Amino acid sequence: MQVVLDTRGMQMSVRNGCFLFASETESHIVHPERINSILITSPCRISSSALILASTTQIPVIICDNCGTPLVRTWSPLMINTSKLRRGQYRFSLTNESAEWANIIMRIKIEGQKSNLTFMANRKPIIEKKVIKAINAIDNILARAVKKNDRPLAEQKKQILFNEAFAASQYWQLIGLALPIAFQFSNRIKRNPSDAFNACINYLYGMLRNQVETAVLSIGLDPALGIIHRDGYKMPSLVFDMMEPFRPIIDRLLINSILCGEMRISIIQENEGKILITKEGRKQLITMFVKKLNSNCIYRGIRTSLNNHILSEAKLLATKIKGSEI
Repeated sequence: MQVVLDTRGMQMSVRNGCFLFASETESHIVHPERINSILITSPCRISSSALILASTTQIPVIICDNCGTPLVRTWSPLMINTSKLRRGQYRFSLTNESAEWANIIMRIKIEGQKSNLTFMANRKPIIEKKVIKAINAIDNILARAVKKNDRPLAEQKKQILFNEAFAASQYWQLIGLALPIAFQFSNRIKRNPSDAFNACINYLYGMLRNQVETAVLSIGLDPALGIIHRDGYKMPSLVFDMMEPFRPIIDRLLINSILCGEMRISIIQENEGKILITKEGRKQLITMFVKKLNSNCIYRGIRTSLNNHILSEAKLLATKIKGSEI
């Protein structure tokens, strides 16, 4: 499970080989074997013994800002057998097989987006014709791309990114239009959002990033060496690559919570022209995400928890990399 420390002043220490999480009103003792990560979203007190226990049991401790973006991550120095895999990862990124992998990942994402659009059209028939038109346009772009898969590697990856961007433009325009008025938006905004939906989805994506990065590191892959996203300073490019197919699942999570009335506009507050999520809102988003993480869903035709799907995707990539070395 993922432990979330979201109350100011909480303490994390060790008692009898277990983690002790304590606030002014309650305390919990949890064995390390029950924890796969610790997420901190409010100022807390952490003992050195707790950090050592997390390190020796290979439990990442992640500190996030108010937007859900990870600022600090601890990891164990006990990871072994990563150098050979990472050298293979670099060589794999220069092969046509890497473009095939990226194409599959992006198509899974786009199929998820199309599924979400169909879901919204069923809930709001007035946009059905626009959804059908958008899905047809996306399918036409993808069909033309299939006929051009014998090009140089750089051009293949450029085409994959173009397909993803085109699908995203169609997708977000209709999602923004179909939501209740309080959550409607005109553009997808990744930084400094000016509306409630973008603020909430950015926060959820931040938590998704934490889980994907944990999976990538646990397998021994280099999170900064991407296949399709560009490499850059402080850019965990591979993490962004592997987040892509899971984004529509998180989109549906937020969309459902809005449509059923669980997510209310009161979780948003404006401060000096900036849209911020309240403490109660962040707690609600974290609770939603953790529940989804441990719930079963179908991905690549398999039903298991979202957390298992994320780990399996990282393992699958590692297997492909090792196979390309033979």
